[in-house]
Amino acid sequence: MIYFIAHSEWILQRSRADMARNLNSNFKITSICPLEEYKNNIIESYHDAIDWKIDRTKLLDIRGILELRNFIKNFKHNEIVHIFTIKSLYLFIFASLFYKKNFKVIVSITGLGFLFADTLLAKILRNITKPIIRMKINNSIDIIIFQNQDNLSRFVNYSKYKNKSKIISGSGLNTKEFKTKDGFNKNIKIIFVGRLMREKGIYEYLDIAEKFKGRDNLRFYIAGKPDFGNKSSINEIEFKELQNNPNVIYLGEIDVQKELANYDLLLQTSHHEGFSRILIECIYAGVFCLANNIHGMKEIIDKTKFGILINDNNLNQYEREINNFLINKNNISSDFAKNIILSNYSLDAISKQFEEIYYELIK
Repeated sequence: MIYFIAHSEWILQRSRADMARNLNSNFKITSICPLEEYKNNIIESYHDAIDWKIDRTKLLDIRGILELRNFIKNFKHNEIVHIFTIKSLYLFIFASLFYKKNFKVIVSITGLGFLFADTLLAKILRNITKPIIRMKINNSIDIIIFQNQDNLSRFVNYSKYKNKSKIISGSGLNTKEFKTKDGFNKNIKIIFVGRLMREKGIYEYLDIAEKFKGRDNLRFYIAGKPDFGNKSSINEIEFKELQNNPNVIYLGEIDVQKELANYDLLLQTSHHEGFSRILIECIYAGVFCLANNIHGMKEIIDKTKFGILINDNNLNQYEREINNFLINKNNISSDFAKNIILSNYSLDAISKQFEEIYYELIK
């Protein structure tokens, strides 16, 4: 048995459900996460689903940690636990204090997130938790999977992790399910897709839309929801203001596999990424990308050649590149980029890398 653990069901539904279905023929994969909005999809995608009641609005939910500890006690020596996100790793380490594990543990760090931000609160939390992380991590974790070298270096330096680490870029794109574009719209549709959070660049996107207000040949769209359990999320007042903002059209969540191809240009204004899934999805769908020049996005644009990197999220550079896109859009083709994604980032390509790790641990 392999257990996929995440403190948010969105993580195991959004990025990992296709992977679980793909791997279930060789491994039985059980999810452990809160079963809420995406409950039915989680149940359908996994061999089994365990409801982990955790309050995501708290940095350390003691009741949630104790419940996770009860799950841990039932894991058998020949089973694998696969933890997703750095926050779930922290919760696992606290839940396993004073417990000697007899099973194998993998962690996928998909991005360093809020705890590694430059805010005062994040710095305080890192310093408070550092001694426990350094004391437990090498006894608790067998393999850590990162999505880029920068995240690997920063986390290893912080935690003094000494066991095996590996880079796997992405979580696997189910390309068979994606609708792709034949050409760009006459009136260009620009989109932001992601959680409505400061670190995801929502405020920069709104500022860019403001620069182009009144332009009839451009429409700005926002797809995604707030994450009120996250300290970086926009608040309820800001969310209402966004919904009434005349410069943008708020869509809520969209089916990216079927709907991304309706749009022309993605602005990926995120402040930090492990490896941007939405960037891969848009490129495969044929949506041209303007992306902040950071690790987790630079690698994708450099490899696929289907986008422009924006230095330091510079709003004036975004403006210039949007205008350049309007002039040059008829000369842009995504054929090369699609082949790169099929070879390197497809569900089959990434699944093989995960399978190799699982088989290595259960020898």
